[in-house]
Amino acid sequence: MPSINLPEVSVTASMAEAYLAKGESRNERVRKLQEEAKRLAREQVLEFEVLLEATAKMALDIADGGDIYSVGSRELCRRLADELPRTLQTLQAITKRN
Repeated sequence: MPSINLPEVSVTASMAEAYLAKGESRNERVRKLQEEAKRLAREQVLEFEVLLEATAKMALDIADGGDIYSVGSRELCRRLADELPRTLQTLQAITKRN
């Protein structure tokens, strides 16, 4: 029968003391870590929303920039300027539900 190599788990006395000193159960600690992860995820989505809005504004500037930009660049930016605000609204609606 093949042997299974399991990783070594080492809990030092200082780790155990620190854990017990906090007076929180493992479940409480897991809950706090999950809350922190969710908070960080919300922050990242909010940052992304800001970037989408800024990108839409810049795309509109390029689309309206006239002959200093190539026709292809202006057309692509026009489409982005039209689409990104709707994408942002969709993302915001999804974020509100969660």
